[in-house]
Amino acid sequence: MNRLLIIHCPVNPRTLNQQTRSGDLDTIGPAENFRWYLHDTAQNTDEPMAQGHGSLRDLPFAEEALILMPTADVRLIRARVPMIGDKKLGALLPTLTEPYLLDQRTPLIYQVLPPVPGTKAMERTIAVMSETWLNWLVDQLAVLPVRVVTLIPDCLLLNEPSAQQPTEFMLTQHGELVAVAGREGRDWGAGWIEADGNAASTLGQLYPESHIRISDWSWLAPRAGAWLDQKHNINLLQKIPAKKKTSKSTDKTTARWSAKVDWMHWRRPLHLAGIAFAIYIGGSAINLGLLSLSNWRWQVSIAETARQYLGVSGQDSTAAVRTLIAKTTRSIHAQGGTIPSDFVPMAAKLQVLLGGYPAGLLERLDYQPDDLTFTLRKGINTPDATSLLARANHLQLALIEKGTNTYRLLPLSGLIHQDHR
Repeated sequence: MNRLLIIHCPVNPRTLNQQTRSGDLDTIGPAENFRWYLHDTAQNTDEPMAQGHGSLRDLPFAEEALILMPTADVRLIRARVPMIGDKKLGALLPTLTEPYLLDQRTPLIYQVLPPVPGTKAMERTIAVMSETWLNWLVDQLAVLPVRVVTLIPDCLLLNEPSAQQPTEFMLTQHGELVAVAGREGRDWGAGWIEADGNAASTLGQLYPESHIRISDWSWLAPRAGAWLDQKHNINLLQKIPAKKKTSKSTDKTTARWSAKVDWMHWRRPLHLAGIAFAIYIGGSAINLGLLSLSNWRWQVSIAETARQYLGVSGQDSTAAVRTLIAKTTRSIHAQGGTIPSDFVPMAAKLQVLLGGYPAGLLERLDYQPDDLTFTLRKGINTPDATSLLARANHLQLALIEKGTNTYRLLPLSGLIHQDHR
């Protein structure tokens, strides 16, 4: 007696929900919606020994298991594959298949199927699958009490299209969605998800000569037996699923279902960080605006005060402030006093500025009203512009770099001067 266990896997929830864009694709987890059918191939009967739907735990023993993966979860690409070593070929496969891929947010696994008899050795089919989804399936299949496990795309159970055989499509219902599978060659085909409940009639209109198959065991089981009888060496499982340990301490369900980047853990922190950054930028902009408004109001107030003091009206604010400064300066000088823009106070400021450096740095000194220009000697002890400007800022001195080792020292910071050359 030869027991054959046929299992139809559920569709990857990412593939299923991309059609409707419902929910967060990074957080939708898998469900154990497996359909299975145990058939005795030694008996000439279509009646199953057992069948069910749901989890794969506690299934009856079978000599062999044929696992059908929905073709919508497998990208079967027909391409010319160079005859090179496995390591070099493994590095080349992502480049060969990249133009044909749509969703690459999860890590992918690549497999080159065996060559088709009667075709060129370089003409091969490349199967591309989600690595995380395949790992989850492998974990579920590890509980099967079988000796041989074969995993294939479900489109390979359809008749190979030819002049004598019409095109076949297989429809599998998943709630309001329909998984469609079609075979295009001996070892390749295509699958997709339809949101329209009239997928059968739509395909019938597009392909009038086609046969539409509804995924049920009445024809799936005979097709699976016929496919195995042809001794195909296609198997998407590159290694046999490891049996799970049964000790209580380690009997836990292994779930390796995760996106390439586990956004479900990072999404909220990144969202909060974005909000905080936006608040910071907004607050900085508001603060800058308030400072600009305050500075403008201060200038207007100073100009108005200057005009009232001078007894003039309609004069430009800059001219009024300059006139007031000049008049006040002459008044102070007439009384024998000094102002910050005079030579002696500015020379004292320069002495404070250069007091922290070795003596003999000063090479040239030019004074004009409101302007003290000096040049430093070139040498190993000469401070660079950055450090000298930083020191001036620390001492609250207004210093401007004019050229190499040449600077202007201003008498006042924030007031309008007659000449800012």
